[in-house]
Amino acid sequence: MQHEQQAGKNFAWLSVAQLGTRIFGAAFFIFLSYKLKEVGVGEYSFVSAFVPFWFLLVDFGGGGYLFREWTHGKKTLEEIKNDFHHLFTLRLFLVSLVAVPFLVVNYYSNRSVYSSLILFYISMFLAMYTSSLDLYFQSQNLYRFLATRQVIEKVAAVFFGVLLLLVRPSVAMVFLAILMSQLVSIVYYYLAASPFGIKLVFSKAYAKQLFFKGLPFLFIGVFTSLYGKIDVTMLRYMTNFESVGYYGAAYKFIDLSFLFASMFAASVYPLLSPLWHDSQRVEEFKAFFQRCFRIMFSAGLLVTVALIIAAPLLVKYFFPSTFFPSILALRILSISQVLSFVSILFSTLLIIEGREKIGLYIIVFGAVFNIALNFILIPRFGLYGSAWATVIAEAFNLYLLQSYTVWHKPTSLLLKVVLLGICNTAIFFVLKWLGLTNNIYAGSLVLFTNIAMLFIIKLLQKQDILMFINPFIGKFKSFRS
Repeated sequence: MQHEQQAGKNFAWLSVAQLGTRIFGAAFFIFLSYKLKEVGVGEYSFVSAFVPFWFLLVDFGGGGYLFREWTHGKKTLEEIKNDFHHLFTLRLFLVSLVAVPFLVVNYYSNRSVYSSLILFYISMFLAMYTSSLDLYFQSQNLYRFLATRQVIEKVAAVFFGVLLLLVRPSVAMVFLAILMSQLVSIVYYYLAASPFGIKLVFSKAYAKQLFFKGLPFLFIGVFTSLYGKIDVTMLRYMTNFESVGYYGAAYKFIDLSFLFASMFAASVYPLLSPLWHDSQRVEEFKAFFQRCFRIMFSAGLLVTVALIIAAPLLVKYFFPSTFFPSILALRILSISQVLSFVSILFSTLLIIEGREKIGLYIIVFGAVFNIALNFILIPRFGLYGSAWATVIAEAFNLYLLQSYTVWHKPTSLLLKVVLLGICNTAIFFVLKWLGLTNNIYAGSLVLFTNIAMLFIIKLLQKQDILMFINPFIGKFKSFRS
């Protein structure tokens, strides 16, 4: 019970941080689109996606490895300090080393956004320092510091960003604001509770050990980043910044709508894990996992349908009229939501089963497959080709994840899922044929019909809703206490 209560507090803090940062971030992104238009949004989206690729090897997986070791609770504070300072020193050295080719390459290939790239590069290094502190606080179940830091940082970024954009509308001002917010984060951690100072410590033997121990985490990070962000970078080099801007605007809604899935997966993880590892509770695990599956599929389906219906209104009311191409991109990307909602559940199950290596292989395949699809589809269909590449790659990702996890596959449940998917596909084809795709009344009818059908065929039940709401309320009660 004590562990469950602690998990509830952690979830509450993370929920507050996620909701706060996502809302502030979305509001600022919309403001940015009006000040900088589609080209500016494209430049912002490109820099935000491109610079992290230069940090994939800089992290070398050491952070992930040390986090796992710190969570075991077997290391003293002095040992953790030693780890922290070694990690900081290695990262500083590697960041400095990578900076040289970064500056040279981008001077010739991305000179139009050169200052933005440099500012974000510095910000990313500072973020690596604060993220190391985040790992420490997470390992000690001190999530309140992490959550508070995230909210303060986002508020600072928005405040400085709005102020600087009003003075001088340019993408460089946005990344200057991000750099300033990172400095605010560091100041907060030092004033709040950081037990670490800035100290350079190097040991060749320790660096070698950390490198080899961190390799699995390095590969997971590399291919996860490639899978999730390569489309924006490829769009920039294969099309133009306008296309990246349209795509980035559409993806902002996808990012926001995925918040439920990520928080729900995190909340059920500590409940699924003990059931899986207890041979006496196999049937209980099957029942609970099926319920989670039904909830995730139902939520993903409703999010997909709602985004397809509301896409014209969302783009119209939140972005300038020039962002009209984002509507179709958002509709295509919306299809991936029903797939990714279920995928994150199976990804969680793979970790519970202790089969992280299989998860790595799937991520590698997904990244390579996604890149190949983008190479094929972007030249022919532009940003819409990239959107379809995301959908197709996510479909294969889900297929592989569910194939390699051990779970009971009830025929009736799967038939209901397939049937509802086919019905919705047919409905939207009919709406398109009748010219009612943008009719909000016809779309609302489709959405309410889906809700009714989910309850009628029992893919969604009253107790499912209560299972989510009651723990959510309970976690926030424990947070307040």
